[in-house]
Amino acid sequence: MAPRRKLTGAQAELFAAVCHHYINEAESDCNDTPESVPIFSHLSRAQRLKLVADVAIGMLCEDESLPPDTVQHNSTFMAIIQILFTALEIEVDIQDDQGDVGEDLLNYDEADRSCHPRTAQEVEDIKVKNALIEHRAEKNLKKLKKGKDVGEFHVEEKETPHGVEDMLSAANQLNRIYKGGAVSKRERDSIRPLNDDEKYAFRWRRLCDAALQQDTPNNSTFRDAFPLCNVNFDWRCAKCDKWYMALNLLLDTKLMDYGSATDKALITGEVSYKSYADPSQLPRVKSLERNINLLMKVYASSWDPKLLAIDQRRIYAICSNELYAGHYHRKWVVGFHGECVARGINFEEPGKNYQARLYIFRDTKDDLI
Repeated sequence: MAPRRKLTGAQAELFAAVCHHYINEAESDCNDTPESVPIFSHLSRAQRLKLVADVAIGMLCEDESLPPDTVQHNSTFMAIIQILFTALEIEVDIQDDQGDVGEDLLNYDEADRSCHPRTAQEVEDIKVKNALIEHRAEKNLKKLKKGKDVGEFHVEEKETPHGVEDMLSAANQLNRIYKGGAVSKRERDSIRPLNDDEKYAFRWRRLCDAALQQDTPNNSTFRDAFPLCNVNFDWRCAKCDKWYMALNLLLDTKLMDYGSATDKALITGEVSYKSYADPSQLPRVKSLERNINLLMKVYASSWDPKLLAIDQRRIYAICSNELYAGHYHRKWVVGFHGECVARGINFEEPGKNYQARLYIFRDTKDDLI
């Protein structure tokens, strides 16, 4: 299982932005461990930063190999997608609180905010159900700690090749993002220029929209009937479910090649009390524990605390397009930026020069540390 191809253009720009965003998320321990990708999220911060750097280089730099086909690198790729979803959700949640943002943009596509409040009986039923789940989970957890044999984790392969089946099964839901047709070029061209506050308020959605527009029939890995340039929304959309569906198709279904159903099931899916309470989930839980413990042990044996910042700087060197970093990185950033200028690399131009910037980082990292 591994990505099928490199990312280029607007899709590369989006991916680079998420990887660069992860530096700050990891530093602040905020939204940096997506629960739906447990292998990635249970590793140390330093190990996660190294993996994000590895995957960024593999996906963006044309002369480098694609990311290694390992459980940790594939988990990292999936985690980056989930981190993007969180950034989108936060952007939509706070869009009304931004400064000088026009009502015409905020009201273009109203978010689905209506919800049915639970009755007192429903709340009580949920509490009882959760208490039973927690009780079963505690019992099974004790059995696992005593070494109970729960068997090997395995998911049966399906006859239809993975990926193609994903596309077919998703077809029943695609009306949500295709019904009514694509936003016309005329409508897109009629959108007024944005001020700085508006550019910031819609930053992630504008990046995602550009990445979707790059997915034309000629550019798509699948010669399918669902080019994402034809979705029925644009960057003004405030409905997160539309973004999730379209971006899953772009970055997962169309891009990732899953070697086996077992590999995919191991990587994706939250581990909670419900997992421990369900005996059928215990083989997966045990397999996750083994993988995580092994990955942490191997990494710890070679980790050098003197190089704590090296992977943050690898991500920054390849993915950033702004001359900004924390206090302890300031001298390095100034030196790296100066070398980019000396070699004719426009550091602030997004979507380009990933390989050239990696070469500069490799040539100067020892001098600038």
